[in-house]
Amino acid sequence: MPKKKHRMQMVPQARRAIHAALCAGAIMQNVYLYCASAGLVSVVRGLFDEDALHQALGLMPHERIVITQTVGAPRTSA
Repeated sequence: MPKKKHRMQMVPQARRAIHAALCAGAIMQNVYLYCASAGLVSVVRGLFDEDALHQALGLMPHERIVITQTVGAPRTSA
């Protein structure tokens, strides 16, 4: 039985990083738009413990985390 190809394997090697970044950016913007409409706040984080997060999410070895985004309630005035 032939091995199943992962979607990113269909993208030429030279374009994979660009493709991943464009997809991550589009998803990130959708999260920001939803947060704005729902009264939530969000921040994108480029620095994170990739190994720990990869393990916590149970990702496959071929899957990579490009960026993270935290969503929460806005701080209330004290």
